[in-house]
Amino acid sequence: MSEIINLKNNDKLNVFIEAAKAGAVFAYPTEAVYGLGCNINNKDSIKKILKIKKRDVSKGLIIISDNLEKVRELIDDNYFKLFVENNSDAIPTTWLCPASNNILGEITGGSKKVGIRITKHEVSRILCKCLEFPIISTSANISGQKPITNFSDCVSVFGEKVDYIIEGNIGENKKPSRIVDLLSKEILREGG
Repeated sequence: MSEIINLKNNDKLNVFIEAAKAGAVFAYPTEAVYGLGCNINNKDSIKKILKIKKRDVSKGLIIISDNLEKVRELIDDNYFKLFVENNSDAIPTTWLCPASNNILGEITGGSKKVGIRITKHEVSRILCKCLEFPIISTSANISGQKPITNFSDCVSVFGEKVDYIIEGNIGENKKPSRIVDLLSKEILREGG
């Protein structure tokens, strides 16, 4: 059974942080849905998330962070400044950016781009800040099914599948973040 983590409980939080660094998979609230996450540099954890979701690796995964500097090394150097300039939007936006060579293929889905969002959601921001590294952010659902939007459903569906579940409420958005191509500005997914 997953361990439930309240980010205000320092004893449990410290254990969780070490476990996440080592590869633990966790569920947590985001702007509109619960997400599944892990350390972006742990290939086994990423594969576990793909297996849990029954998601094809070619679809790629989104990365979130609380801080622009933490994602600098993930974006091609030629485009980091453009990414920074476009992150003032109040609407939760995942930017599809030219990827650096520092990203696992399981995240990019084999493409040369990576989806990155600087989250403004309180629990997600605190989580990223505590972990001190960006994390995977993919909706907590089995591919093709509706994403989970409340804590009790998250525990019910993923309580035996992930190592930890972070307590907290999702944000007020009705849909997951919009996805916009950083270079073309094409909206690939409407958000809200």
